[in-house]
Amino acid sequence: MKKILIAALAALYAAALSAGNINGRVTAEGRPLAGVPVSDGAVIVLTDEDGRYSIDSDKLDACVFITTPSGYVASSSDGLRPGFWQPLHLPADQEEIHDFILEKQDQSRYTVIFIADLHLSNDPQRQDLDRFRSIVMPFIKNRAETAEGPVYSFNLGDFTHDIYWYEMDFDESDGLRLIQDLGYPGKMYTVMGNHDHDPSITGEDTDRRAAWRQRDCWGPGAYSVNIGDEHWVCLDNIYYINEPGKGKSAPGVNGDRSYKCILTDRQMEWLEKDLAAVSPSSRVCICTHAPLLSGSSKNGIGMNSSKQVAHINSLCSRFEGGADVFSGHIHRNDICDNASYPNLHQYALSATSGIMWMTPVDWPLYSGEGSDAGIWTGLFASGQAPVYKLETYLYGEKYFRFYDLNEVGKAYKTSEGVKLQQAKFPATRIDYSQRKWRNYVFVNYWGWRPGDRVEMYEKGRQLKVEETTFEDPVKNFSYELPRITNPYKHSRPRATEFTPHMFTAKASSAKKPVTVRIFGADGTLKHEQTFTRPRPFEPSQPEPSE
Repeated sequence: MKKILIAALAALYAAALSAGNINGRVTAEGRPLAGVPVSDGAVIVLTDEDGRYSIDSDKLDACVFITTPSGYVASSSDGLRPGFWQPLHLPADQEEIHDFILEKQDQSRYTVIFIADLHLSNDPQRQDLDRFRSIVMPFIKNRAETAEGPVYSFNLGDFTHDIYWYEMDFDESDGLRLIQDLGYPGKMYTVMGNHDHDPSITGEDTDRRAAWRQRDCWGPGAYSVNIGDEHWVCLDNIYYINEPGKGKSAPGVNGDRSYKCILTDRQMEWLEKDLAAVSPSSRVCICTHAPLLSGSSKNGIGMNSSKQVAHINSLCSRFEGGADVFSGHIHRNDICDNASYPNLHQYALSATSGIMWMTPVDWPLYSGEGSDAGIWTGLFASGQAPVYKLETYLYGEKYFRFYDLNEVGKAYKTSEGVKLQQAKFPATRIDYSQRKWRNYVFVNYWGWRPGDRVEMYEKGRQLKVEETTFEDPVKNFSYELPRITNPYKHSRPRATEFTPHMFTAKASSAKKPVTVRIFGADGTLKHEQTFTRPRPFEPSQPEPSE
């Protein structure tokens, strides 16, 4: 009788588990893990005491995934992609079994490497793959070798470049294979960028269908993972439209590759459920491709829906310190807060590729606002505030550049590219060879944080400093002018350009040295350096040392 009862109970339990069309188990070191969130992108369930879960899913997102608990990492078949997700291959009316295996890991201290806008494309003109192999990968490996604790990477999107997918025979899967072959260090989590969509797909349900290659390589569009004291949320805030019959002409591109920076209703509903289960004492970190906030220079939102940004801000109000938001997309450094969204602290990070590898191949790599290209990292330690820093490929930590406009003006005066630029855009592009710029000095401070203050002194005399959006001369010479004199494929010159956090002052002479002092919001001196003048301007070469 006892055996019959046990068999009956086992049958009832098995029937309960199979009520959904996605079933499985979560274990670590052979033992079940209870209370682990499992989701299909809409429903979130928790594993039971035996580590089992069951979801009745519509399978629209074609993935099932877990929110990895703190102190664990999902096992990886290739050493790069943590196995927190699995693809769904069967129709919704058929059952699938998906188990997840976790490994214990000490996350009391860990390092994050942020990758943004790699734009790998196999373009022989820009030699992006060669420069990635020779400059970026050795840099990343070195940082991983010297990092504290386990190393994780968050890829903030535009890993490849859609317009080259078919022309150069290099899509998302080729980019993945490249970094696998090169031995990319540590586990990588990824968000979707606008250039990570398949540009050949148009018509009904384009956003979901065009993301097929991204899902196949990197998993779901919206998911979360706990690492140490932090709850990390990755969101696809690019809604791909790709209107057919418009846009740039390229092999395999059937639309204009257009998009909106929004979340779907399904993602917003999932986000509410996900954050509702997070402790208010946790630090929340949100990764997106497009910034939620537009940046300090515009003091608005980066997404196309202020309603969605306001709702995310409201969801983060219950967490101590709100949420740090990490994004790429704009190809420049712009760290900002916004009084209208006090719970969101935006870190818009420069492109790992500089400016999509468009700096001339024998020049240093520069970013979208003229900064020296490099990679942001974060050190996270239990009970401590994270430490974020930018390390440039050439100089290590570097956060500003000083310009002597007298010398910059000489370069502008003799440049054929500037002459063509002025002929094409006379009303909008700045000509720094004009006499009105004589004796001006500029500081492009791309390490700006809310509340920072820039001061300049000439022989002890404080100069009047103004924050402007004047364009960066290095950016002009390394990116804008080549597109006029020797255009890159699928690029065209622009009529206007601006630089966030450009600080300007007028000196009294052409030869007196200028001292730059930068203070944090708390009054702490963050940077101080004295620059001799005249100071040479040669963007094709590394900067002279003082």
